[in-house]
Parts: sequence; structure tokens; C-alpha cells
Amino acid sequence: MQTLARKRLPRLLYDYLDGGAFDEITLAANTADFARLRFVPPVLNDVGSIDLGTTIFGERLSMPLILGPVGSLGVLSRLGDIASAKAAEACGITSCLSTTAVASVEDVTAARKNPIWFQLYVLTEPGHHVELIRRAKAAKCRALVITVDCAIPAQKERDLRHGYTFTGKVRPRNILDMLTRLHWMRSVLLGPRLNFGSMPGGKGNFKRIMSKAGGGLMDKGLDWDKVKQIRAMWDGPLVIKGIMSPRDAARAVDLGADGIVVSNHGGRQLDGAISTIMALGPVVDAVNDRAVVMMDGGIRRGHDVVKALAMGAKACLIGRGYAYGLAANGQAGVEQSLDILRKEMTSTMGMLACTSVAQLGRELLHDNEWRF
Repeated sequence: MQTLARKRLPRLLYDYLDGGAFDEITLAANTADFARLRFVPPVLNDVGSIDLGTTIFGERLSMPLILGPVGSLGVLSRLGDIASAKAAEACGITSCLSTTAVASVEDVTAARKNPIWFQLYVLTEPGHHVELIRRAKAAKCRALVITVDCAIPAQKERDLRHGYTFTGKVRPRNILDMLTRLHWMRSVLLGPRLNFGSMPGGKGNFKRIMSKAGGGLMDKGLDWDKVKQIRAMWDGPLVIKGIMSPRDAARAVDLGADGIVVSNHGGRQLDGAISTIMALGPVVDAVNDRAVVMMDGGIRRGHDVVKALAMGAKACLIGRGYAYGLAANGQAGVEQSLDILRKEMTSTMGMLACTSVAQLGRELLHDNEWRF
């Protein structure tokens, strides 16, 4: 899927999707540390029937995966946010819509039978997040996910080399490259006009929002008090995404968070931060079953998900892992990506002599180089 995405997307869009901050050290560590963490497999257990199912906030999922919030999916494939949400439902899992999605929360929820999660960015626009919470409630979103790790924008050098995409200053070589990507042109460029459905400015806001994407959009004053105010506004499950330290995890739960997503924004923010799989264990211990702990970052194989669950995560969010599939082949590509992960999880659990995700624990992991 990654290879197909690279072939079908204009280079500036592929690098936007695939890249990270600065030297991409954390981006690489997210996958490299998964590879360092090894299994210690037990044997001689009946694995004739393996159940990947789990329950998150009262919703039964067919496997412990959630499509994480990825902004601008509509520039990767026509109606990409809707296609991804429909693929998730077809595969028996849920999805989380980004504030920076092209499609609106109303359009995405209308395309599904079951509710989605909504990811909230607190922006500089006064009162905007209050209106988004109202809209998420009206759309019957199951959970609200506050992303807290990007008040300060990071430098993404791949984007800088391309002249940063949609500011109206696309370089001639990028235009020529776009004209050679016929699949993408048919899917996106010749499709409906792009618009950020949950961002300020209403219709026709796409170019204006993109011109500010390098800075000036996010509220730099977001703090624990504002999260507490949001907790009071939202009466459903509240998830805080972007937690990496045990202390912050414990404080979030004390404040009223129902869930934590251990995340370094896929290596797109603080370069030099530890990987999420390395941060996961201490956060799980600090939360101590008082909230649902999830993680994202670096998941490219089904056995990565199994490792995260054995470390203590309840589920994993994926971003690039399905966005590649979307860019490759729309909704069908997302469904195929999820099917690949499902098969790999099933195979890995069978070889670990586990028949349900509840049986996964740290005794299955080699801790020679790790401290749990």
C-alpha cells in the first residue's frame, strides 16, 4: 500500500503523508523500537479459534484497531474522510475524524450507521472549539479526543523543500508532477471542490487555512484548565491524545479523562522524543486501569499491534497504516490494509498461544533491553 501510494500521489503529497519533523529521528524510532521488542512465545495451547474482539467505551470492535485522526484525507483520495469511515465500519471497527478533515462531521456520520469519534484541536479562533463540541454532540459522536501535543508547529523539511503544498505558491515542478499522476487527478483534482468542513471560514476556506498551516492556527495557551473546561462541556467519553509521560497520564485521569492515547504525533512534532512503544509501559502503570490506554505511532504490521497490547494498551490507533491504503485505492484500499493487519494479528496471536486479546501480557515480551 505504501508503494502504491508513492506511485499514485504527487510527490509533495506523499512526502506530507510519509514525512516527519526535522531529521525524522522520532519518526524512525517509532518503527525501529517496535522491531527491537521481541516475543517470548509459549506453546501447546489450543489455538483453533482466535478472537481479536475487544470493547472500548461500550462499543464492541472486531479487532483492537481504530482509524486515528488524519487531517486532509480528502487530498489523498476523493471524499477520503468518508471513504475511510465507511471502510472502518465495514471492517467492524470505529474511526476518529480530525478537526482538519476535509469532510464535515455531519457528512461523515451520515455515511455510517454507527457513531464515530471526533478529534478536537483547540484553535486560536475564539469559541471555535465550543461550536465543534456542540456539532460533535449533535452528530452523536461516541467520544471526544483532544490532541494536546501540537500547540507549537514543527518544521517539516520535506514540505519546505516542496514549497509547502496549498498556499497558492506551488512550484512549477510540483504542478508538472501532479499532471503525471492520472489516478490522483481523476480522484481528487477533478472531484468536488475541497473545503475544510470543521475549520473556521466556512465554504471556500481551503486555501486560506492551508496558508496558515505552518503556524498561527493552534491555541498556544491550551493548558490543563482549558482541558478541564472541555471536560465539563462534554458528557461522553473524553480521550486525551499526545500523552507521553506517566505524570501527565496520571494528571489527565485525575482531571476526568476516560482514555489516554500515548502518541508523539507520528514523529511529526518533537523530533528526538522517545518512541510511543517505549513510552507505553510506564503510562499503563501510572494509569493503573483507571482509564483506557491506547497508543499510536510506528504501527506497520499486525505483530506491532500485538506487542502494544501485550505491553498494556487496550487498542491501537493507526494513521499512515490506513492512509497509504486510501491513497492507493480509496475505501477498498483502506479495507485491504485493515484485512492485512487482521490476518497478521491472528497469525501472531496463534503463534503466541493466545486465543483472545485478554491473554496478551508482558510475559510474552523479552525485556533484556527494556524496563517495564
